Amino acid sequence: MSASLATSERNDTAAELDVGRLVEPERIHRRVFTDPDVFELEMDSIFGRSWIYVGHESQIPQPGDYFTTQVGRQPVVMTRHTDGQIYVLENRCPHKGALVCPERSGHAKRFMCMYHGWRFDGDGSLVSVPVHSGYDGTSFDPKDPGNGMKRLPRVKNHRGFVFASLSADIPDFDAWAGEGLRGLDNMIDRAPDGSVEVVGDCYRTVQNSNWKIFVDNMSDGMHTSFVHHQMARAAQRTLEKFKGQGRPGGLDVAAMLAGEPDQMAKVDLVAHPNGHFDMAAFAPELKGPEADQYKAALIARHGKEGAEVVLQRNYHNVLMFPTIVMQASLQQMRVIRPLSVDKTLLEIWAFRLKGAPESFLRRAVTGANLANSPSNVVAADDFEAYFRVHAGLKGPQSEWISLHREANRDIPVGTSLKGHSGNSEVCMRNMYKAWHAYMTAQ
Repeated sequence: MSASLATSERNDTAAELDVGRLVEPERIHRRVFTDPDVFELEMDSIFGRSWIYVGHESQIPQPGDYFTTQVGRQPVVMTRHTDGQIYVLENRCPHKGALVCPERSGHAKRFMCMYHGWRFDGDGSLVSVPVHSGYDGTSFDPKDPGNGMKRLPRVKNHRGFVFASLSADIPDFDAWAGEGLRGLDNMIDRAPDGSVEVVGDCYRTVQNSNWKIFVDNMSDGMHTSFVHHQMARAAQRTLEKFKGQGRPGGLDVAAMLAGEPDQMAKVDLVAHPNGHFDMAAFAPELKGPEADQYKAALIARHGKEGAEVVLQRNYHNVLMFPTIVMQASLQQMRVIRPLSVDKTLLEIWAFRLKGAPESFLRRAVTGANLANSPSNVVAADDFEAYFRVHAGLKGPQSEWISLHREANRDIPVGTSLKGHSGNSEVCMRNMYKAWHAYMTAQ
């Protein structure tokens, strides 16, 4: 289907759905979560026309390394070519369309399609076609870039984090990201060596709920006192046993979730244009000899005032709509890959702050295990809540979902909006404003 036909079909579908009426300033219709046609339009209008996170350059450190994932519905492969450059290619052979790289990651001097043996370089260019004489006298030109693995039209490597888009007709990355970058940049700036790297593989979970239910929860502090109450009390009791000793990493944050419903009111929530937001961290300040050495290393890199700015900006959840949620204070990132209207793949990656004490990495890995491993005691609570939300929304009688909390108290801060308190639903309202703009764009 041509781009013009795809756009026409998308606009026709939008008109039939009347998606513009599904979002109001203080409430959204249940079909935003449960309608399969809405989901299909999202995959075209949002995941097909926005900047989507692909991967981190540390996942492909050497020429010939590759990593496969999806951008919207399109399988892609992120490669490091012999020239050291990173490319994001459609993971399909231009001959019959077969996946060229079926594995999640690996190393290859050249890519070869297993179906008919076409070979490609790391930049996607066609290297060879078996029995080339079969194409003599035809319009097939092996030098035509269109006969290679197609490069995605927009790719941006932001300080090691690689984003791409299936559409060439979108705003530049910096204009799209705007203030939403400050949380991502803060995690990188916290590395004394000025960069971060992925640690190992990710946790992968499939949630039986719509992807936006998960995103909503990332700025919803009030749920913690109810959904995570029993887990947090157990964490508190465990920490009591370790008084005066080394404390298990990650439990400090878990224990803080057992407070009263208004405890999160003290946390800053700031919503940015294009659906992005950040939530200030509520993790306790690191103390001790290693923390002092770490701060000295940051001062050496940024200067005293610069280091203070970096440390003062500490973020718990940072959404770059629509695909990633950074947990900068925990050195983690969650990548959202929608599968269907009621199934969402979530990938959780841990990062090393290069130059930081090894204890920082141990704490990040322990925290990731605590919250995301198959035997976790945090995300299991959330997944059950997400499932119940989606199950409840399937019923057609009650149509609207409330986003009213503190709706009349948002505080303008430049082009952003700050919640009156950490219990505000300002970030949700802001995200659905962006969702509406994507879904109704002509």
